[in-house]
Amino acid sequence: MVGQQSTGIVSRKTIAGSGPNSRLSPHPADSPRVGVSTVAGEDERDDNTHNITKQSLVSASSSSARGDGATSDGLEDRCRKSWHSERPVVEFLRTRIGVLCLLLVSVVVGAITAQSYFHGQPDVAGCAMSYSRPRFVEQTEFDDRWTRFSTKYKLYLYREGGYDAFDEAFRIPILFVPGNAGSHKQVRSIASASATAFMELASKNPGVFDRGQIGYDYFTVGLNEELTALHGYSILEQADFINDAIRYILSLYPETRAKHRLSSKGTTFALPTSVVVVGHSMGGVVARTAFTLPNHIVGSIQAIFTLSTPHNNPTASLEYYVDKVYSSVNSFWRHGFHNGTLDDVSLVSIAGGNLDSMINSDYTYIGELAPGRNSLSILSTGVDDVWLSLDHQCILWCAQMAKKFSKMLVRIMDARRPSQLLPLDQRMSIMRQLLYSDWENGANGVAEALTAKQSSNDDYSYVYTHEDGTTRLVPEDMHSLLSKNQGNRAREPSSALHLLPVNGATSNSMAQLLYDPRLFVMAHDSGSDAAYPVVLLGCNSIKAASNGTKAETRVRCQGIPAPLPTKLPMRRVDDDPEQPLFALHYMEVPAATFKQFEYVGVQTPAKPGVAGFLHAAIVKGVEKLESGPSYLRLLRPVDVRTPPDGKSRMGSSARTRIRLDVPESPFFVLRGTLTMHRGTTSSRVMTAAPRFEPIIRQSDGRRFESRFWYDQSTVDFAIHGRGAYVPSDVISNAEDSELKSAGQWGGLVIDVWADPDYYTGFELALQINWYSSLNRTIKRYDMALLAMSFVWACLVMLHQLRTWNTGVSLEARQNSSCRGVATPAFPSCLTSIERLIRNGTLAVLLGAAVLTPIFQEVVAHLMQNVWSPARLASWNNLFMGDRGSGWVLGLVPALLVVVSLGFVALEAIVLTAICSVASWTVAEVSGRFESTRKHWSRHDVLEAVSEDGRLKPRFVTIPVRPLIATVAFVVFVCTFVPYQFAFLVIYMAQLFTAIRTMGHAYLAAPQSATTLTPQRVLVSEVLRDRARYQLGLLLFWTSSLPYCAPELLVWVRNLSVLWFEDAPSDHNLANMAGYFALRLLASYHIVPRLTFNATERLAPSRTAWWLRIMTYAFFGSAVVYAWMHSIRRPYILYSLANAISAWLALVQFAEFPLRLVSPVQRRVLSPAATPAASPIAAEFSGFARSSTPLAAPSASRSDDRLDRKLR
Repeated sequence: MVGQQSTGIVSRKTIAGSGPNSRLSPHPADSPRVGVSTVAGEDERDDNTHNITKQSLVSASSSSARGDGATSDGLEDRCRKSWHSERPVVEFLRTRIGVLCLLLVSVVVGAITAQSYFHGQPDVAGCAMSYSRPRFVEQTEFDDRWTRFSTKYKLYLYREGGYDAFDEAFRIPILFVPGNAGSHKQVRSIASASATAFMELASKNPGVFDRGQIGYDYFTVGLNEELTALHGYSILEQADFINDAIRYILSLYPETRAKHRLSSKGTTFALPTSVVVVGHSMGGVVARTAFTLPNHIVGSIQAIFTLSTPHNNPTASLEYYVDKVYSSVNSFWRHGFHNGTLDDVSLVSIAGGNLDSMINSDYTYIGELAPGRNSLSILSTGVDDVWLSLDHQCILWCAQMAKKFSKMLVRIMDARRPSQLLPLDQRMSIMRQLLYSDWENGANGVAEALTAKQSSNDDYSYVYTHEDGTTRLVPEDMHSLLSKNQGNRAREPSSALHLLPVNGATSNSMAQLLYDPRLFVMAHDSGSDAAYPVVLLGCNSIKAASNGTKAETRVRCQGIPAPLPTKLPMRRVDDDPEQPLFALHYMEVPAATFKQFEYVGVQTPAKPGVAGFLHAAIVKGVEKLESGPSYLRLLRPVDVRTPPDGKSRMGSSARTRIRLDVPESPFFVLRGTLTMHRGTTSSRVMTAAPRFEPIIRQSDGRRFESRFWYDQSTVDFAIHGRGAYVPSDVISNAEDSELKSAGQWGGLVIDVWADPDYYTGFELALQINWYSSLNRTIKRYDMALLAMSFVWACLVMLHQLRTWNTGVSLEARQNSSCRGVATPAFPSCLTSIERLIRNGTLAVLLGAAVLTPIFQEVVAHLMQNVWSPARLASWNNLFMGDRGSGWVLGLVPALLVVVSLGFVALEAIVLTAICSVASWTVAEVSGRFESTRKHWSRHDVLEAVSEDGRLKPRFVTIPVRPLIATVAFVVFVCTFVPYQFAFLVIYMAQLFTAIRTMGHAYLAAPQSATTLTPQRVLVSEVLRDRARYQLGLLLFWTSSLPYCAPELLVWVRNLSVLWFEDAPSDHNLANMAGYFALRLLASYHIVPRLTFNATERLAPSRTAWWLRIMTYAFFGSAVVYAWMHSIRRPYILYSLANAISAWLALVQFAEFPLRLVSPVQRRVLSPAATPAASPIAAEFSGFARSSTPLAAPSASRSDDRLDRKLR
């Protein structure tokens, strides 16, 4: 027998113990592992390296009992080397290589995406600042007699300094509704610009008052800066207040209209029966919601203008009421235009485009919400005289937008009517004319007043025929023609006529007119030009006469219908936003308009300006290039050339159209590189320099988005349009031609204007701009990150429970040797994530992310003639929606799968670090203060250890204080606090429990290899398993935190204004019952292992087997449901987590009945035996009974504290 060693280890014969109560089975050092399950996770020694020491002691004691001193010494040395690893970094990298690689990929992708989000926008800002002199008059008479929200919300009347002399409203009422967390003061830029626009109109046209144009009175509401984008009940409350405010506003005018008479001719102004509403962001949704409430006055709103309002879908569906409000309001509006409820209501939606990082501009498109007769959707990049992308707040204060918006409002007012507006068709025509930069389909109206014009040669300074069918004018040419024809007229008219022969024109031919208006601006005109200085006429010849230079064609002309000129923006002077923007004017007239004439006449001012040009021609048609570059081809540059064959030329056409047959994908930004070609041609004379640089325009055929670039060789094409999710009743109403055409996608249309007398062709190279595409992914599918993070959190918890159920028990672990190290029964969060990476779960989800959209698309295509439109829409609205092609949609979720898992891993690291640092700090503090130590060390497992080293068997009891706290908790949730606040309290309590449990494990862990006891190792094992379980629950519940934040913020803000009314669902106990029950049961005990007894190898009971299968099925169903539904409606994730928590609480509550029906536990609970404290305690109680300390000479202070507690 080996005696006492120099290390201070006492006789091993004493340690090993003897007798029938000893459960230690002696195993040699080289014996195989006993009872070790590989399912628990291989290569996870770093999770619980203290297990090695426990196993080492067991094997050492067994060897000593046999008298094999040499074997035990070698085994003990190996165990100590395993406990104190000589290569901790290598061990850590080996067991965490998957998590480290995942974090690296996630950090890199996240950093690049964030850089793209903030600095990779394809557009640049160019807004000029607007200025105002605001004054807000609070309407104190609007009190609780008018609305029940008088203590929460306020109504103000805006007054502009220097313009409004009276503090009472008598003009046309207009109401501004701010958006999410918006202020009533945001109206000042638009209101000031409207006042300025009306004063300019009145100064030029003194008779505007007689036409009913009397200006606007801007009212604005202060809505407590509530988070309406995140809280649906606030939308309903604000809409209710808006209806009350409109009723109050209309009551002011009978008295004030009689007091203030503005017309000198006695024009009678009708009393207003409606109010114009302007809504920013969620304010537009609030305005539309007002129509659906009982206190709405029919006809009180006939015009709604929305700025950056997400109409189709909420930006963030973090709460049930938001989605419910959107569904009911959009359904009301879609059907209201068909049943006559909204026949006279106009709805205009203007959005900012790419620079709007707050909302997805796709959701502002209302083509599927309202028919074209009543609605208009446009991005600011296509608004005449604006042509800029605007961010979410800039759309309110941008000077260019404020001026254009105010000009539109001034043009549609008419105080002679009760609605205070022009009739619907008239005002929609004016708004289209002012907003659209589009010459197609009569977009800008027709100069009808010119069609009746009759003229002849005598009406012009000269008439000149261009035989080649092309007119090219610059100031020098016009001066030359004017000087040659001087003296040929008895009088000197101010106009000239240029004739273009129609001979040879086909049905595809058209007359093109492109000119710089500066050509007709004289130096003394200070930059102003006539409204329509160039007119197209249809002319027929009479007879020829000689004017001394060449034969002059005698013609008689009349006006032909032609669209008003469209502006093509050029560059501002010095790129200064404060400087005016020069624009070319462009017009196209189809051959059908002038086919009965011999000539097309271009009437221009006779005297030219100091700069500019004019190009007019009859062309055989715009060259159209059809290209279908799929995204697979766009992985490398794709060239689109004109001329395609290198033989034909641009001819005299100034415009070339390219149609890209690409899917309506919201993800990708296409980068186009334009290269212009110049060559020689014998058909016409080429100029030495271009008269203007190339202009590029992007459009989509639906007149929703158009963008211009001037003199840029590299441009980025981005697509906006429908949202990813289409309401089902839109498809069911598809027989309506207007609604049906609104959703059609015709590809991406690119128009290029270039000087045909200088350039002979161009080349456009297209490829995907991956960097700029990343920020569009964030805007559209930021909620998908929450959904997939929840999926991973479920899978992590499922892996932990599966390992806990199928892993080794403490009895099996106590029989393991150092060469066969057993893994911990309950793995840590990072261990589970590592195993999910290694066992193929990550690969499976990546495959599912790619294949799910393709599967959706295939099924929808096969069932489109079988399923009803509503069912087909519901199918398309699963997962990530139906925008774009299937394989393209698969790239984005695949990326989100990887990033979301990295996000969950980062959460696990942060939570582990917080709990570890806090538990270590508190444990150290508890060692210095006796009272703190006693309170901190109180724990059911530690208190269950008796003086002789055995566990004291006892039943679990419910403490009195938690029971009282539970009752108080329920009362508060039912009456005062919302359940979201209750969840936050539960979460914080769980965090403190995890910290405390980790502190217990820290105190119980052996501090050195010379002071180990089997009892301490086993207690440490129990506490470490429990700490991992508490931390796993904490990680799982972290995914529910975002869905509580909106309600909590609104609740706190309501308390600040003494408003105590909440949504009825906020006090529903069922919404937090699962969390609360699991928190109450998991505070002191770990979830029971639903498996067989590892010691006696008994088959599992049928109840435990069913519970285990149902637990796995519960988690699996939650994962599948979240995968398919929660990206569109992420608020359901909170309910899923609550249901899972309730099931785990039921399983944990069923622990004691399961022990009663178990054959093993019936013997334990027999009169001859005393019940154990828990299944865990029952498993290692036998080992604890036979354990005595190994050594104690050099124990640390922490060991002494725990030894005293154990004794």
